[in-house]
Amino acid sequence: MGREVDYDIIVIGCGVAGTSAALSAAETAKKENKNLKIAILERADYDHRGGNSRWTASYMRMKNLDEVADNFVEDMLAFSDNYSDREYIETLAKDAGSTLRWVQEKGVEFDYLPTMFLTASRPRLLPVGGGRAIVDTLSRRAGGLGVEIIYEATAWKLLLDDEGAVNGLMVRVKGGTSLQLKVGAVVLASGGFQGNQEMMAQYVGRDAHKVRTVAEGGLFNKGEGIRMAMELGAKTAGQFDSFHAEPVDPRSKREEAAVMTYPYFILVDQNGNRFVDEGKTTVDEQYEEVARTIFHDLPGHIAYMIGDQKMYEIPNYERAVETDIPAIVADTIEELAEKIGVPVGQLTATVESYNAAVQPGEFHWDKKDGKQAIGITPPKSNWAIPINKAPFIAYPIVCSNVFTNGGLATDTNGRVLSQDHDPIPGLYAVGETAGLYYGKYPGGTSVLRGLAFGRRAGGHAVAYVTDSKKLEV
Repeated sequence: MGREVDYDIIVIGCGVAGTSAALSAAETAKKENKNLKIAILERADYDHRGGNSRWTASYMRMKNLDEVADNFVEDMLAFSDNYSDREYIETLAKDAGSTLRWVQEKGVEFDYLPTMFLTASRPRLLPVGGGRAIVDTLSRRAGGLGVEIIYEATAWKLLLDDEGAVNGLMVRVKGGTSLQLKVGAVVLASGGFQGNQEMMAQYVGRDAHKVRTVAEGGLFNKGEGIRMAMELGAKTAGQFDSFHAEPVDPRSKREEAAVMTYPYFILVDQNGNRFVDEGKTTVDEQYEEVARTIFHDLPGHIAYMIGDQKMYEIPNYERAVETDIPAIVADTIEELAEKIGVPVGQLTATVESYNAAVQPGEFHWDKKDGKQAIGITPPKSNWAIPINKAPFIAYPIVCSNVFTNGGLATDTNGRVLSQDHDPIPGLYAVGETAGLYYGKYPGGTSVLRGLAFGRRAGGHAVAYVTDSKKLEV
């Protein structure tokens, strides 16, 4: 027998993954001449919709619009120590180009725009206008096909029928009132849990509440999508005790206030000691490790970049300093130490020993130059230039949370899997709600997978609700 539904398909979350899923579902339904009711639920209001997606530059690990970067699959597996799902990654590599062409056809332009990485080991394609352009374009296109977007509405519980298929959703609207919706399928695209201090403490650990989100959109990602599915017995994936990290200026309130010029200078802790090889490799492949070290290992969870006027001689340095707060400036290292609250004697000794360890050679700001500082601990592998041109500068740096790594296990169509590795009927997860990453984040893949698997899940959800013959609108 059929049953009445309020919506055939509900997508929870209006970021890149959610809008991709909703638009894909609407297009598939239209192509197959199916009259389906599709909606997006978004906890934010219109002006703040999109979660993390709204604020991201949306780097893509692509050689061009059609081809992923070299060693795409191998790098993603290696960075995870082979814990990530190979089939999922191979599917992403296969679908990435066609997905971006699909997004381009909707009106989003792509280009190799300048990034904050002055040195990079992999290419990064960007949408013109960043993630917000994707969200705005795909949601507009979805709306044109009849998709309803319901703002200030938070899903908090999934309901099942007698056979274990998703058939309902509890939703809390503005003011606190809760209502029940009858649904055919649900696509969870509500991000991770970086905006939930309790979940951060549970999975990441002590002082996790002190890790700021890289942008305000992350505060809307509170983990309900993950928890709702886990309550149904969903399997998880991704490293729950870790997150994609980025070094930012704690003084700034702007999104992604990154400080990425530190490879040319030194980083010290609040005791004035160096703690990392700042020139280990290109900045795009090491900034996450640095940010995590600052949070996990340093007293006070803070570091300081110590530099001099040579920063302003580096071409395009402004791209790598995204904070809107000026550097702390002093005529001497001693004065700089006093201004940032670091022991004067120790910072002076650190700078002097570093300067003495700098080896001769030609400095190249735009590539690994092998210009080292040796005989100190830790050594510096590239871009070692003396800090001796006053006035001296400092930037405080803390770790920020770009997104959490733990989420739900899915198949390559986005279907959420049970602990027995069977799909839970009518339930999908895409974007950061779906777990994938372990260890080191392979930059330029998060938005890409959100789009690719959102598109796949949306199309599959249409097949599910129309082929199951369980539903009548």
